[in-house]
Amino acid sequence: MKNKKIDFVRTIITSRERANIMLKKLLFSIVVLSFSASVFAAKNRPDGYVTICKTGQTCSVSSSTNVAFGAADKFVYKVLSGSFSCSVATFGSDPNPSKSVKECSIPSGSSGGGASSSSSNNNSGGGSASVSLGASAGNGSVSLSWSTSANINAIEIYRDTDSDPSGRVRIASLSGSARSYTATGLSNGTTYWFWVKYRLSDNNWYNSNAASAQPSGSSGGGSSSSSGGNSGGITGASCSPNGSTTVNSTIRVTSGTYDGGCRVHNAGSGLGDGSQSESQKPVFRVENGATLRNVIIGNNGADGIHVYNGGNIDNVTWQNVGEDALTIKSSGTVNVSNIEGYDAEDKFFQVNAASTLRVSNCIIRNAGKALRQNGGTTYKIDVAFDRCDISGMKEGVFRTDSSTSVARITNSRLKSGTTICIGFKSGNCTSSGITYY
Repeated sequence: MKNKKIDFVRTIITSRERANIMLKKLLFSIVVLSFSASVFAAKNRPDGYVTICKTGQTCSVSSSTNVAFGAADKFVYKVLSGSFSCSVATFGSDPNPSKSVKECSIPSGSSGGGASSSSSNNNSGGGSASVSLGASAGNGSVSLSWSTSANINAIEIYRDTDSDPSGRVRIASLSGSARSYTATGLSNGTTYWFWVKYRLSDNNWYNSNAASAQPSGSSGGGSSSSSGGNSGGITGASCSPNGSTTVNSTIRVTSGTYDGGCRVHNAGSGLGDGSQSESQKPVFRVENGATLRNVIIGNNGADGIHVYNGGNIDNVTWQNVGEDALTIKSSGTVNVSNIEGYDAEDKFFQVNAASTLRVSNCIIRNAGKALRQNGGTTYKIDVAFDRCDISGMKEGVFRTDSSTSVARITNSRLKSGTTICIGFKSGNCTSSGITYY
């Protein structure tokens, strides 16, 4: 009888011990799951951004600012100023329909809710020291000239296809003494708008008036010469790294301008590994004529930049091209200026749809080809490179299989022995003003 009581007590103790062990395991699992949720939870704002309001609320930024809208690592961007509603209506699309509450956020460190450098958009020209800009149309070109009594130490030329400066693209950087410039590679029949942005001795930037012209098939009176135009130098991109961020989901630029602030954008593993795998995703997706500028794509380039329905790319560096640097995914006009890229295993530009591509002031080092139309396709592409420095091409500059596609390169520097045209119908691929080194 005594032994039975002892066994009964032992059984109770053993059951309690097992229950304690199970309770400890359960508590540990809860802690681990909570920690994992906090670590891996999708974010409602991009890296380096701070939330200023949520869906249904009214936000305010003091000047033109790249505002992100979205939730759970899916965002769209739009340049806004003043007060606005944090809503799909404001941004034009819903980046994540499954999330009813989204956040509007801006780059951290922005003063007053936006960039505070108001002098860069000052059209007063610094008081009496204004710049008067004029434009004269030519055949596929516009000649610009300006006059001023100001002591200018730096000049930038900007272009757009409307008079709103918010989406304009920088096409040249000139010395302060320049008083003319010729923009080439333009489409006849399209009206272009131009601005001179200039820096005075106070180190502030100012804008000239806007001037417009429409290139045509004749000279159109565009007889003025350019002292800083096509010979204005090949400088490539001008960004120096200003911090870095890891991009885990493609950044979509659906309207306005995304200004990367010269930050290095490295693709996360979810986008790809920077190899030649065709399953990789882009770091940026530019759509519907939007503008991407002041960006450095880092050592993992994934599939670079995809462009849908036209767009503008300005002042971008690819430190190590992944699958491709830039792919045109659907028809439109793509303007690319002030870029440089390195070490593309195959092609730098890939064109997958009938489109127009204009590239100016580019540096491309080491690739199979600078540009390739998708193999075996017969649609027409219209490509123009101006003021480019290209070397290390395994095959050549342009390659197509289409008998209707056209390409030209002007005022550029090429490594000796570089082939320019591959696969083009006779007369459809031309070059002029080429210096070999």
